[in-house]
Amino acid sequence: MIRTQAIRLIALHFFCVFFGHSYSQQRIYKDSVISSKINTLEGFWKKYNELSNRHPKFENTSIISDLYKVNSDANSRTGYLNAYDEARLKKEKLNFGLSAVGSYQQNFNPGLGDDELVYNRRLQAGLDWNILADGYLSSRYKQQIIKNEKIINSLKPAIKISASDYLNISHKIIFAFNTHKIKLLEERQQIIDDKLDVANELYLMKHLQKLDLMQIIQQQVDVSSMFQIYRAYNDQLKNEFKAQAIPVNIFPLFDLDIERLQNFSYNNGNDSILKLLQKNLELENKFWKEINLKTQVRYNYYDITNANLSNRDFLSAGLSVSVPLPLGSKASRDVVNTKMDLIRFDQKIAGTEQNSGIINSVYEFRYKLKQYNNFYEKHKKYEELIRIERVKEKFNDLEFNPVTALNLLDEMLSVEIEMLDLQQEMYLQLLDLITKTPDADVLSLVKEFSVNRSEIPGAILDRSIYIWSDVQMKYDENYILEYLHLNKISNAIISVRKDGQNKLQASAVISKLSAAGITTEVMIGSNELLSDKDPVNHMEKTLSGLDLSKTVALHLDVEPHTLADWQEKKEEHLTNYIALLGKAKSLCSSKGLKLNVSIPVFYPEETLKKIYELSDNVYLMAYEHADADFITRKVKEEFSNAANRTVIALRAADFKNRNEFEKLITELSAGLNTTRFAMHDLGSFIKLDELNVGGDK
Repeated sequence: MIRTQAIRLIALHFFCVFFGHSYSQQRIYKDSVISSKINTLEGFWKKYNELSNRHPKFENTSIISDLYKVNSDANSRTGYLNAYDEARLKKEKLNFGLSAVGSYQQNFNPGLGDDELVYNRRLQAGLDWNILADGYLSSRYKQQIIKNEKIINSLKPAIKISASDYLNISHKIIFAFNTHKIKLLEERQQIIDDKLDVANELYLMKHLQKLDLMQIIQQQVDVSSMFQIYRAYNDQLKNEFKAQAIPVNIFPLFDLDIERLQNFSYNNGNDSILKLLQKNLELENKFWKEINLKTQVRYNYYDITNANLSNRDFLSAGLSVSVPLPLGSKASRDVVNTKMDLIRFDQKIAGTEQNSGIINSVYEFRYKLKQYNNFYEKHKKYEELIRIERVKEKFNDLEFNPVTALNLLDEMLSVEIEMLDLQQEMYLQLLDLITKTPDADVLSLVKEFSVNRSEIPGAILDRSIYIWSDVQMKYDENYILEYLHLNKISNAIISVRKDGQNKLQASAVISKLSAAGITTEVMIGSNELLSDKDPVNHMEKTLSGLDLSKTVALHLDVEPHTLADWQEKKEEHLTNYIALLGKAKSLCSSKGLKLNVSIPVFYPEETLKKIYELSDNVYLMAYEHADADFITRKVKEEFSNAANRTVIALRAADFKNRNEFEKLITELSAGLNTTRFAMHDLGSFIKLDELNVGGDK
C-alpha cells in the first residue's frame, strides 16, 4: 500500500538518524517527495469521496406524458383525409345520372331520291338518364360507401406517433440522458486528471504498481471515448432542443403495467369495423351494377336531300336495357364472402404480429429493468467499499490507499453511467410500445417504481415448496409447519405414493398446514401414468383416503423427458402427456380441484400452449443453471403464454448456500415481474440452511 510504504520509509529514516546513521540528501528528498505526493492524493480523496453519498434526483412521473407528447402530422393527415372524403361525397351528391348528349352527322353524295331517310346531314341533342349501373342508384350507394369509410377511419386508432415524431422523441430521450452522462464523465475526468500525474510520478519512483497506473490510463481512455460519443451526438442536436425544456433532473424510474398490456386487444379488428367493411363490399358488388338501364330524350333534325321535301325535326324518347348473361348474383355474394375471409385473416395476422411485438418490447424492457436493478446493487456495493475506505482514512489505518479509494469512486461513477444507459433504453422501449398501442394513454402503461425497497430473504410472497414422502416420514407435521412459517411459504406440494405408505403422514401434514392457512397440493409423481391404460384409476387410488376439501389442487410431476427413449419418441411421449393432462383435468373438475403441473423449460411451443390450456398453474423446473439471465431467456415463451399462472421452481442443489438462492430469486422477481417461486425441495433446503448456520462452504 502507498500509505504503508511511505510511513515505513519515514519511520526507517528516523530510526537510522536516532542511531547515528543518516540518509543521503537525495534519499531524504525522495522520501519527502513521495510523502508529499501521497498527501496530495489523500487531499483529492477528501475532495471527492462525498460523491458516494449523493443520490440521483428524479423528475415526477407526470413528466412522462409530456415527453411523449407530439405535434404530429397525423392529426393534419386526418384533416386532409376528412376533407378528401367530403369532396368525394359532395361530388357524388351532384351525380343524378343525367348527361347531356349530342351528335352531328354529315353525309357526302347521299344520292337522289324521295326517301326521307336520305339526308345530307343530321343533328341530334338530348338528355340521357342512367338509372342503374354508373347512374343514379349507383351514385346513392357510392355516397353510402364514402360515409361508411369515414366511420371506419374514425373507429381506427389514431396514429399518435409518426415516423418524424418517433425520431424526434427518441432524439430527445437520448439527448436528455446524454446530458446527465456527460456531467458524470466530467466528474470522472476531473478525478482522473487530478490523480494521473501524481500516480505517474509515484510509478516512476517505484512506489506504485504498473497495473494500478494502467488502470488509471484505461479509465482515461474509457472516459475520452464516451465523451466523443455523447458530446458529438448532443452537439448535433443542441440547437434543435435549445428552445425545448430539457428536465434538470433525471427522468423518473418506472415499471410497465403488465396486466394492462396483457389485456390490450388489437382494435383494428373490432366488430363495428368488420360490419362496415362487409356492408361496403356488398354495396360495391350489387348484382344489378352489371345491368344498364337508361332512358333518353332526343331532339332530331334532318336536312333532307330531296328538294321537294322540307327538312324534318322532331322529339323522340326511348328506354334501353342491357343485362349480362348469366346475371351472376351468386358470384357477387361469393366475392363478398371470400374478400371478408381475406380481411379477417389479414387482421388476425396483423393482430398476432402486434401482440408479438408488444410481448417482445415488454420482455426487452423487463430485461433492461432487471439489469438496472443489478447495477443498483453493484452501486450499493461500491458505496459500502468507499465507506470502508473513508473509515480507514479517518482513523489513519495503514491499509488505506488513496489510489485504490479514488479508483473505487471512478468505478462507482462508471456504474451510474451504465444505469443511465439502461434507463435510456427503457424509455426507448416505452416509445416502441406506444407506437404498438396507439389507443392507450402513455400514463396508463406505466406505474411508479423504486429500487429503494427491502431485499430481506424470504420477504417475497407466493412461495411454494415440494415435500417428498421420505421427508414427511423423517420430520413431523409440527416441524414442517414451523419451517414453512419461518420461511414465509404459503403453499406446499405434498407428494403421495401410489402404494400409500406415506398417506398417513401426508394426511397429517395437509391437515396441519390447512389449519394454519397454508394451501396444499397433492402431488403424484409417476411416469407410469404415461403408459397406464387407466391413469384415472391410478390417480383415484392415490387420492383415496385423503381429505380433498383441505387441498386446492392435484399436482402432476410426470416427466416424459426422463424416459430412456425420449429422443427417439419425443412426439409420441408428448402426445401421451397431453392426453394424460386431459384426463387429469376431467378428474380434477369432478372433485373441485385445480390441475397444476411441473415441467422443464424446454418443451416445444405447441406443447406449451396445450399444457397451459389444460392446466391451472405451471411450475417451471429451472434447474442446473443458477443464472438469472439464462433462466429469463429460457422461460420467455412460458411467460408469454400466461405469466400470472407460471411459477419458477428452483432446487437447492444448484446453490452453495441460501444467500445465493435468495439473491437469484430477487433478480428473477425483478426481471420477470413475478412473485411466484417454488423451492425444490424441503429436505434439500434444510441441508442448505445447515450450511448457512455452519458458515458458507
